[in-house]
Amino acid sequence: MKVFLLYPNRDFDPEQALPPHADDLVQDLELNTLFNAMAQGDAFVFDVVKRVVLSGLTDLQEVHYRQDILRDCLKNTEVVRQIYQIPIRALESKRKQWLGIFALHYPSSILSGARSMLEVYLGLLKELRSLADAHAGEFESEGFRR
Repeated sequence: MKVFLLYPNRDFDPEQALPPHADDLVQDLELNTLFNAMAQGDAFVFDVVKRVVLSGLTDLQEVHYRQDILRDCLKNTEVVRQIYQIPIRALESKRKQWLGIFALHYPSSILSGARSMLEVYLGLLKELRSLADAHAGEFESEGFRR
């Protein structure tokens, strides 16, 4: 399953350049207030929200696509939050693994660390699969149902 939550046929590019007038727009419309409210202290969400809002859409079908997904998110808020927490926990586990990098001078330590990370990722993937199976019938949008 390949989930596309912003576009029907491609991933969001987090490295895309902001439009040349982005800073002026943010300042003139006080958009940081909106971005902060949407992100609720999450720096990753803040950056994504800023890029998504400032890149805009011109295709009406893409607008409807996103509205359908938003409708699903509002209807299934708790499930969406649980889904979001899974990659966050994966990143936190990876960060903790890097804290022990100084012990990785030996191949056996490197292999052991890699194996530990694979076990963490496998557990999180199983959790995601279980969550998706349990709540699949509650989502209606194309973005969540493919």
